[in-house]
Amino acid sequence: MPQVSLSRSSRRFIGVFFAVVVLAVVTVLVITSVMDRSVTDTTQGEEVSYTIPQGRSFRTVSDDLQALGVVRSAGRLRSQVDDALARGLRPGTYTFTTGSDYDTVLNILAQGPDTPLLADTARFTVQEGLTVAQTLERLAESFDRYDVDAFVAVLEARTAAQGNSDDVLRLPAWFPEPANAPADVFAYEGVFWPQTYDVALDATPREILQRMVDQTEQEFAVHTVADGDQYRLLTVASLIERETRINTERPVVAGVINNRLALPMRLQIDATVVFALGGGPRQQVLFSDLDIDSPYNTYRNDGLPPGPIAGVSAASLDAALNPQTVSYFYYVLDPACDGTHRFADTLAQHNRNVDAFRQAGRCQ
Repeated sequence: MPQVSLSRSSRRFIGVFFAVVVLAVVTVLVITSVMDRSVTDTTQGEEVSYTIPQGRSFRTVSDDLQALGVVRSAGRLRSQVDDALARGLRPGTYTFTTGSDYDTVLNILAQGPDTPLLADTARFTVQEGLTVAQTLERLAESFDRYDVDAFVAVLEARTAAQGNSDDVLRLPAWFPEPANAPADVFAYEGVFWPQTYDVALDATPREILQRMVDQTEQEFAVHTVADGDQYRLLTVASLIERETRINTERPVVAGVINNRLALPMRLQIDATVVFALGGGPRQQVLFSDLDIDSPYNTYRNDGLPPGPIAGVSAASLDAALNPQTVSYFYYVLDPACDGTHRFADTLAQHNRNVDAFRQAGRCQ
């Protein structure tokens, strides 16, 4: 066969052409790799409930779904959605599964929410770690038509009724009867689950509080808990909630609490003294405060306090249910003042940690 000889210009053109193709392919692969990077390390196959409020952009929704582990890449999800769906997201609560493919997530969004968010609903948020008194104040701030007394009246009516009925606040069967609580015990602490809620715009104070109580029952329902142990676990979880805000530390703190109770050894938890003093989460405990005469003062009393000292998060409840096996009996804030703690096996080690903390200026 005769050989075909290409001109120099033809060879240059072909070389440039292939270089452009290779560059394009590499660019696509790099973009795909960047878009597919997983920001969250979440177990696949777990159900996730996610609420889209009125007016939330698809960009924000996609970022949220990536953070929750539903999709690997918010950017990839945005690249595959059509304009009509992106502009027409229907507000409400959706159920997704972590590690889903993009088509599945887009189909769920297209089908609409499991529970639509109606225009005549009100949203309120109660954060973890608040006492009942602080919770009622937060509710009064969220609902202009109700003051704190309106919510207090619901609790008083329930106490006077001395039991559940259709026209008073219903409490879990395992929750102690408020009417039987001693005068120095705060009967309703821990029963109002803190999170973000949507309720009817005309919801009454009792309906608002009932929604929070019902959520507490739901949170316990997903765990296997020995009957009669729920209130003790809620109390432990409230101590954990007020002692650390670092999720990885919560099971460790739960382990320390278990170690002290097993000796037995007084818990000596500052948060119980703060509660006895009626203070907020940032109140500093002084040596003179440790002598306060209260059943909640774990410096003066053995064992757990008589009940919870705050509303708890799911992370704290999970830590109370699954404490980490540790050798520690002590902990104090780290001098780095980043919210973490230094844990110790012995009092001598603990005293050194306390000295380091004090030399750092008590993180003020």
